[in-house]
Amino acid sequence: MFIEARLIDENGFIIDPVIVKDSDVLESNLIKIPVPPLLYKPRWTENGWVEGATEEYIKNEDNRTKGTADMDLLKQENTLLKAQIQASSDRSDFHEEIIAEMAMLVYP
Repeated sequence: MFIEARLIDENGFIIDPVIVKDSDVLESNLIKIPVPPLLYKPRWTENGWVEGATEEYIKNEDNRTKGTADMDLLKQENTLLKAQIQASSDRSDFHEEIIAEMAMLVYP
């Protein structure tokens, strides 16, 4: 199974989302724990995800666009769903290849 992880910088802020296998052991700058919804600038600390945005940033963000955090959450879910669909398709292709090989052995 594949999950979405986040690549973080030295300050704990997200650089990029990445898709990894659930069983992979990750480096310290790849975080598997999902980001809680409604954080403007998620920041990873030893205690987990926290709000990394200043109050001033949040006030300006509220005035400019509402729902940005919801949109980010939907983008994260979309990325994960795309990876799951790709993994399912790859598995299906693999099974088709196995059936074709077995058919060649049974029906020479």
